[in-house]
Amino acid sequence: MSKSTRSKLIKSSTSLEYLPNEIFISIFSYLSGVDTVLAFSNLNSRFYSLSNQYCYFFDFKSISKTKLDFILTQQRNKQFWKSLQLSNNEDETPGQIEYFCQLYSLSNICPQLESLSLLNIEQIHNNEELLTQLLLSSSNLQSLTIEPICATVLSNINLSQLKRLVIHSCKNIGWMKVRSSLL
Repeated sequence: MSKSTRSKLIKSSTSLEYLPNEIFISIFSYLSGVDTVLAFSNLNSRFYSLSNQYCYFFDFKSISKTKLDFILTQQRNKQFWKSLQLSNNEDETPGQIEYFCQLYSLSNICPQLESLSLLNIEQIHNNEELLTQLLLSSSNLQSLTIEPICATVLSNINLSQLKRLVIHSCKNIGWMKVRSSLL
């Protein structure tokens, strides 16, 4: 590569940094919180700050523990998160939900959380204490997705603030009579 081509390449690559924050905020809106943090947070202090201020939706269902740890340490503003998806997928994310709960209390760390998805929770569905901790995590919680679980486990938990409840793999529908306020 010639010296002038290299110089032009360096100038064109650094000119990205001169774009206004609003452009990056718009770009972030098209990316998931996970992708934004992984791509931008280590570039410089400006991008680190932007990724902390404008990432609210985190889908951890298919990321490694190493990436999860990286994102959790990079994100200083978890209190503004709006959506969180955790998974105990045996192949990709085994034990992720329990791991997250060991590190954080959702009610303290994510008080603005509006949407929570707990996927592949076969191993923890009998652990009512852990489920209660997760489900009572936020007074702002409006949407809850759990799979697979039988909703009878949820019968003792107040879910009246929810606008959306999605439960996969429940064959027992008797609990819905008690929860008619959600329908």
